[in-house]
Amino acid sequence: MSYTVKYTLLVALIAMAATSCSTFKRSTVTSPPAGGSATATAKASHPPKFIENISINSNDFNGPRSDGNMPTLIAPASNMESVAPMAFKYSILLDVPVEQITDGKLFDFIESWYGTRYRYGGNDRTGIDCSAFAQTFLSNVFNVGLPRTSASQYENSRRIGKDDLQEGDLVFFKTQGKRKGISHVGVYLRNNKFLHASTSSGVIINDLNDTYYATHFAGCGRVR
Repeated sequence: MSYTVKYTLLVALIAMAATSCSTFKRSTVTSPPAGGSATATAKASHPPKFIENISINSNDFNGPRSDGNMPTLIAPASNMESVAPMAFKYSILLDVPVEQITDGKLFDFIESWYGTRYRYGGNDRTGIDCSAFAQTFLSNVFNVGLPRTSASQYENSRRIGKDDLQEGDLVFFKTQGKRKGISHVGVYLRNNKFLHASTSSGVIINDLNDTYYATHFAGCGRVR
């Protein structure tokens, strides 16, 4: 084969290769598959995104339902939002399955007070102390009356063991030294968690096994 013929064939092969590359190069705009849509194609070409920055707001609810179950969202729900945000929040705080957060009255009350600042001698949402909060909690949620101070609440409740704790029972602490009397009280919820008005964080949920509370724990009481 002559040099001229070889050169001609080489040029032809290079041209064919260039054409093939441009033909089979993936287009940046993909046509929707047959029977599909451009939206479906876009979803398939991008990884899913997870929900971010979930905000919890009690105004998202219609209020407690008469059957005692968790109130439903006002807005239409989809995916993770099919779980009421407040139920999702407290399932995390209490470390329980979200299906167990069903008492609308209880958690609506907690949400309305959560984060309220501590104020010694206070008894409203501008500031409240631990015994006033326990008193308000049992009165509103369980219709049970309590004395005003934590020491009196201890004296007027029946002693029970930690293993017998139920929702609404009281947990007491000696925060001023073991030789001093009862100085702090909280309301037991479940799964070793209790709700109280702490001096540092206001109304909050803590665990009885937290080092501080385990060290200062003084007993449990039941008033129902």
